[in-house]
Formats: sequence, C-alpha cells, structure tokens
Amino acid sequence: MLSATYDWIVVDQLEDPEFSHKDFMDLMGRLRGNTEYMGDDPDMPRVGPRWFMATLNPTRNWCYREIVKPLHDFTERGMVGPKLLCEVDADGQPILVDGKPIPLIELFEGTTYENVENVGEDYIRGMLSTYTGSMRDRFVYGKWGALSGLIYPQFDESVHTLKHEDVKLYLKQMRMMGYQPTFVEGYDHGLSRHSCYGLFMVDDDANVILLDGFRIAEFPIAAAAKLIATTRAEYRIEDNELDAIYADPDVFRRKAGNARTVGETVANMFAEEGIRMQRGNNDINAGISKNWQYLTPLPLHENPINGLHQAPHFYVSDACQWFIDEITEYYFQRDGSDETTDKPVDRNDHAMDMWKYAMSNRPRLARYTGKPDAVPAWMAWHEIERAQQRGPKARHK
Repeated sequence: MLSATYDWIVVDQLEDPEFSHKDFMDLMGRLRGNTEYMGDDPDMPRVGPRWFMATLNPTRNWCYREIVKPLHDFTERGMVGPKLLCEVDADGQPILVDGKPIPLIELFEGTTYENVENVGEDYIRGMLSTYTGSMRDRFVYGKWGALSGLIYPQFDESVHTLKHEDVKLYLKQMRMMGYQPTFVEGYDHGLSRHSCYGLFMVDDDANVILLDGFRIAEFPIAAAAKLIATTRAEYRIEDNELDAIYADPDVFRRKAGNARTVGETVANMFAEEGIRMQRGNNDINAGISKNWQYLTPLPLHENPINGLHQAPHFYVSDACQWFIDEITEYYFQRDGSDETTDKPVDRNDHAMDMWKYAMSNRPRLARYTGKPDAVPAWMAWHEIERAQQRGPKARHK
C-alpha cells in the first residue's frame, strides 16, 4: 500500500478488524494517480476524479467514529466537528458555501430489504431466523450498532457525553454555592504503550464526571507528573482536596528499566516528582460491574447539566475523546467456539483500566462546607439557575 499510486481505490468490508484507520490514511496518501480526465465536466480536476469507494457493515469502530458519525452530525444536526471530511482551500481551511462546509464524501445507507431483488426474500427470512440482537440490527436493518461482546453497550455519546464548557461552568457553580466536590484520580502506566491519567469530579448527587486527563504513548514519568500537576492547577484543585491517585498495582512492583534507577518502583519515581499514588482495585469483573451501575440510566435520576430524568451517574467531558474512542471499542474476548468470554481483549484498554482504578472505592458525595463569606452580586444568578434546575432539594439545602 505504500509503494504505488492509484486513480481510484475500492475496499470491500472496510470495517474488517484487520483494516485500521492508519491503513485508510495510508491509502488516501496514495490516491494521487495522474490519469488525464477525458470528459467535459468543468468541475472535474485535470488529472481526473480520485475516488475512494468502500462498502461496510454498520459497526461503531473507527469507520463510524472517523468517517460516518462526523457526517451524520453535520447532515442530521448541523454540527461541524474537526473530523468532518470536507473540501478545503490551499491553506487547509474549509471552503464554505452559505456559511457551511462542503462534505468530501457521500454516504449511502440501506437495509437488506433494499437489496431484496438480488439476495431474495428467502435469504432475508433466513437472516431474521438466525440473527438476533446486534447482529440483526447491523446485518438486516443496517443500524450503526456495536459488535456483540461490547463490554459497555450502555455507553451512548448522546447521553453520557457533556460539553467541556458546560462541565467547567457546573464546577464553578457548585463552588459558588458552597459545595466542595470530591475529586478522584486514576492512572495506568505504560512504557512503550500508553500511559493514561483521568481526573474525575463527583457532585452532591453522586454523579461522576471525567473532567480531564490524557492518554499518551512513551510518556516519561517526569513529563507525566508535570502534566498531572498542570491539570490539577487548571481546575484550582488543592492538595487537601485529593487522595493519592488510584493506580495500577504494578507501579509498586515494576522496575523502571534503566541503569540509574534499578530497583526503584514507578510509584517511588512519581513520589519524587510530588505525585502520590495508591493501589487501585485490579479485579476486572468487579470493576466492570461497578461501572455498569454508573452507566445505567435511572428513571428518577437527573442529568446534572440539563436536569432531565432517566439519567446515568457517569459522564465524560467531550474534551476526553480518547476515553470515548476506547470505551466504544472495548470488547470481551472470544473462545475457540466464537463464544464471548468474561475476559476483555488485552488491547487498547489503558483508559478502561484507569477508569477501573479510579472507581476502586465508591466515591464520596460532595460535602457541604458553607457558602463563601461574600459572593459577588453579578454571580448570584448562577445560584438561582442551579436551584431552578435541581428543584426543591437544592433549594432546601
């Protein structure tokens, strides 16, 4: 794929696990054939239309995240995200028509029923009789569901993801009203693999919100410690508001691997940088079960931002896209009979491990410490707005 040029490329079943997003990007870089265009369409480039055509079954892997969802957001909701593939000018800036970008791709979606003339009604009936659940949704109805075996099928970006600006404002409002949120941190260490850190906020209704963090490969300990400290400072979190970070128990055993620090644990090296760590719960099944509870919407629970009921207790800031990408591709392993096991696939799971460690102990509820002595008058409306959104309970407090 890296030693040829193409005028057009066709990939069948782009969603195949063996075909990665990097493969797609590599092929896009080879789509530079120079066959002359012989038609009379003035909109066609001189060297001809370079087309990338692909077929795929709906699944929420990178194909959905990187290509389909950004287009859905634009065509269905008018949202223009950074991943939307659109026409750009010589400086790489989107070309706008009536204030809107021009999508670079077309998406054709359909159910198997729309192909009945080719496959036959008996074929569809056979699929309906043998496929159930997510397989029926994907292969018959063409829905962008997840592959069977997804560990956190409850996670829904439209439900569990909050705008980062809304989360920061919510934190500010809590502090203005005299509430002290509980902050919890998790960390999963990697050498050649990713190191992952998460800063979570817990409010007075036991909502856990992933506020910020990072997922970076080959990240030196000193640099990771500095970024952790910078993240804390950004949200004005004092040391007395934090327990030690819940981390992979291996950081208390793992050797650093160079001659100058033989025998020194990763936890000790972080301590030298001013970052304290404690052992997180490494029980995989217990951690997954607890996270399921926080992800599950409850009829009478309220969303902390919009106040709507049927809300979960766990949320993610949209600034943590690395977490969203990982949770939507976190699967159970399959055995030799292609049956789902209780063991997660040991790949791209650093954010999931970090989350598990952070949730080691059920987070404490936010505690009421009293209102500040003086609240500027221009900020008072935030208290009223929060009371209206939260209802009688907040006003009673």
